[in-house]
Amino acid sequence: MASIHKRNGKWEYRVSYKDPTTGKYRNRTKGGFVRKTECEEAARIIEMDKSNNVNLSKKEVLFSDYFKEWVDTYKIEGRSKSTVNRYYFTHKVIKENFPDERLIDVTKKEYQTFMNKFGKKRTLVTMQKYQSFIHQMVVEAIEEGIIHKDFTRSVELIAGRDSKKESDKFLEPDDYVNLIKISKAKSGYSNISATMIYLATETGMRYEEITALTWDKINFDDSTIRVDKAYRRDEIELQKTKTPSSVRTLTISDECLDVLKNYKLEQQLYFKSIGYIDKGNFVFRTKYRTLVQSKTVNDSLKDLLTLIGAKKMVSFHDIRHTHISYLMDSGMNPKFVSQHAGHKELKTTLKYYTHLFNKTALEQNNELKDIFDNITKER
Repeated sequence: MASIHKRNGKWEYRVSYKDPTTGKYRNRTKGGFVRKTECEEAARIIEMDKSNNVNLSKKEVLFSDYFKEWVDTYKIEGRSKSTVNRYYFTHKVIKENFPDERLIDVTKKEYQTFMNKFGKKRTLVTMQKYQSFIHQMVVEAIEEGIIHKDFTRSVELIAGRDSKKESDKFLEPDDYVNLIKISKAKSGYSNISATMIYLATETGMRYEEITALTWDKINFDDSTIRVDKAYRRDEIELQKTKTPSSVRTLTISDECLDVLKNYKLEQQLYFKSIGYIDKGNFVFRTKYRTLVQSKTVNDSLKDLLTLIGAKKMVSFHDIRHTHISYLMDSGMNPKFVSQHAGHKELKTTLKYYTHLFNKTALEQNNELKDIFDNITKER
């Protein structure tokens, strides 16, 4: 039974238990209770855990330590290093904000205060992602009997930065066409980023897929590109594509094929002049024998968009969104577009078409107007 006594005007309990790891007896003590009944209730919960064979030694675990243990146990295997790094960043943030706090002592108010601070420089989407990580850990801790309440439940996420609007993730058709033209005109081994941008406009490939592209995956005889690898900045070796459905064969235009042929010749001549053999056989291996980083290609994209006077500044990944939406807007079969994009499900493709280009929206509105105008004119 728990021992309850008063110390310095506050109530304190002590529960003796056997540590299943070491086999030694230890005491679980907590004080500071104003009322004896509160102390008795807290001690009763510990005694219940003890009778249910809960490992009481884990009750002493720090918030940050338990999160790391949970990540190492459940969130490492089979995940990319970039995803794992997000979990470890979350651990770092927890450690900075709850340096010496036990998991059982974290209150909902403390957690809300932490999330308010954390969200000041982040978007709502980012907040939701990290909230999800911590919530999953809390659920596991409750199942282990370490804590009894979910302090992440109903937390209000307040973001300090606005998320990018859906409409800002697409170029309008005229800007998209102009981007295709300008990136094609500037393509060549002297401007690798422009060539990557041009290939993205023509195929809708992801940055990771284009960067990982090797010459053996381009079939110059039947004008196709085989997509089956992805590049990760912090990985030494190439990884699998985002999902199994992302493995696909893309047909490219004759113009795109000519650009790649000329580009390949320029690259081969340069490598020969310096006596370099690229064992990786990368299409977009630079003169510095590196691969192009996402910041570099995004900076080049910004320059091209400025050059054509684009109405929006989009990211490299947004070219993919525009490409998919442009195909759908052109009347192509949604199932074909879904396979072309490498989406697992058709609904993923269709969500891009929730965006209507301004010109299309105007045409649709006029058609709607005509429908009802004609109804009233009929006799």
